Amino acid sequence: MNSNTKKTLDDLLTTLADQLAEPGHNLMPLLRLMTRFSKYSLANQLLIYAQRPDATRVLGFRTWRNAGYIVRKGEKGIAIYAPMRIRNDTTDATDSDTRLGFHVAYLFDITQVEPLTGTAAAITTVTAPATGATTILPDVAPPAPLACLESLKTFLATEFINLVYAQLAPGHFGFTDGKTITCAAGLAPHIEFATLVHETTHSLMHFDGSRPDITTRETEAEAVTYLICEQLQLADTHLSIDYIRSYRGTTGTLRGSLERIRTTAQRLAAMLIPTPEAV
Repeated sequence: MNSNTKKTLDDLLTTLADQLAEPGHNLMPLLRLMTRFSKYSLANQLLIYAQRPDATRVLGFRTWRNAGYIVRKGEKGIAIYAPMRIRNDTTDATDSDTRLGFHVAYLFDITQVEPLTGTAAAITTVTAPATGATTILPDVAPPAPLACLESLKTFLATEFINLVYAQLAPGHFGFTDGKTITCAAGLAPHIEFATLVHETTHSLMHFDGSRPDITTRETEAEAVTYLICEQLQLADTHLSIDYIRSYRGTTGTLRGSLERIRTTAQRLAAMLIPTPEAV
């Protein structure tokens, strides 16, 4: 990897992290982008956000062309880190004598391309070779709240997390001790689902002996809930997102939190969100 290019991208990540960690910063715009690019690494999500925060669907030049689109002249690519296998420098190296490395790849948003003349450019899903990530265009109906609930309950059972229902005080929807989630009885399905995602996040992330402060815990739980509900297109589920809208932390805690948020949301999404096959 070109050292100057790598330094430029690393500096961009550092600057962005510092900006996001400023007291009272609103993390919602970044989380919206993370929802759209949930399969990407945190570093690449941040790089896309730093260079083109309004991006919705990104692919490499050749992948767009194979799908029947052409990048318009003069458009600037979005630089990300893409994985590659590097052969070790030995005289008798074999296919197994390789290590994982990264190179800079460039993606383009759908707003930067146009259909090729004479082609029927209509794509549903496309897998980008540079990242291995799949971009899904929004023509797949999300599962209904009840179906989401059943899938989440199945996940809880596989994680040996108990679920019970009880009459709770008004405005109190649920809580967990890490082993059992108590959910308010009688909630609408979409509210119950959001509550269970929130408490599931606490159970998965915040009872492992390295328990962060309450602000960090609530920010992480609400962020994961937001990411999952946005991907499922479930409306009116965000009961309290004040922590996300007014982040209170440091650059170091933010990077750690964002990675935990990303991996936990990705883990839950793999169980809850159907992924169509790429074409």
